[in-house]
Amino acid sequence: MTEISIIGAGPVGNYLAYLLAKNNFDVSVFEEHKTVGLPVQCTGITTSYLGRLIELKKDFVINKMNKARIFAPNNRFIDVRLNNNIILDRTRFDQYLMGKAKKVGAKFFLNHRFVGYKNNIIKIQNIKSNMIKEFKVDYLVGADGQLSDVAKSAGLKGKKDFLIGIQARVKLNNSNVVEFYPFIEEYAWVVPESKEIVRIGLATRKNPKKALNDFLRKRLKKYDIIDMQAGLIPIYNPRLRTQKDNVFLIGDAASMVKATTGGGIIQGLIAARALADSIINKKNYHKEWKKYIGRDLLMHLKMRKIMDRFSMQDWNYLIKLLNKEKTKNILESHDRDFPSRFLVKLILTEPRLLYFLKYIF
Repeated sequence: MTEISIIGAGPVGNYLAYLLAKNNFDVSVFEEHKTVGLPVQCTGITTSYLGRLIELKKDFVINKMNKARIFAPNNRFIDVRLNNNIILDRTRFDQYLMGKAKKVGAKFFLNHRFVGYKNNIIKIQNIKSNMIKEFKVDYLVGADGQLSDVAKSAGLKGKKDFLIGIQARVKLNNSNVVEFYPFIEEYAWVVPESKEIVRIGLATRKNPKKALNDFLRKRLKKYDIIDMQAGLIPIYNPRLRTQKDNVFLIGDAASMVKATTGGGIIQGLIAARALADSIINKKNYHKEWKKYIGRDLLMHLKMRKIMDRFSMQDWNYLIKLLNKEKTKNILESHDRDFPSRFLVKLILTEPRLLYFLKYIF
């Protein structure tokens, strides 16, 4: 039986394990933490497209929202209807996918750290005993996050760039509206977890705690922090190699993250489908995942590079242009995961958006 080892029991690694195990592969998942889903390093908001990939369960869907408010520096904003955006309990979500994988035969090894790979042999350290064991693999998958050890060991490290994401869970009565501040640091957000709790955070390149404290003081007169979460957010690199012989990278390890918002759950799950299909049917994985999400990830990256050059006046102007019924209708009728499906329509509807293309040059 073909033996596949997946390093990392996040949602992408667990979903891939499920897809492969149900097709009768011998799948082992190694996770260095003792509890799948912890520590949490994600805001946990996705579009409704998630429901096309997996069955949504009340166990891990803790809130749904139908409205986003995008602010400009001058405090003007636009309200955009959302099609049931989903707020996840990331720990339960990760564990649900692990449970699905286990049911079809995948094996999980928690408290086990990947330490090396050579000649189809991986070395895994049992963190409790410090003992290192060797396992033979036919395929090795790095689903081990932004600083992937699999990538380093297999010669797939490449050039990576990161933002620092930091957020606080705060007690705050709210109207169940997502708030987005694209001009604060790289971007900032307020995401309702419930009617009484919000996740408020930002992505930045330096001094994350100070930046978050400044944002909290600006946004809230009084607040009660429940807990804090932080992690690195990879910036998509279209030149990054994601396959070398029988070694593959997926999810954050392959920088499959939207550069405009830092979201990557849906992109990672789509890539998991592409990788499973590639292994099962002997396809070129790099070409397969690029076919499904490469174009849109590249568009998010180009938009990020344009927005990084914006002045505050540019942000005010953009919000003004988008705050029209016709442009809002386009934004509301498409998932933000796939800008290739609506950007041209948006520009044709509001040609003054071409003004911002000057920043490409």
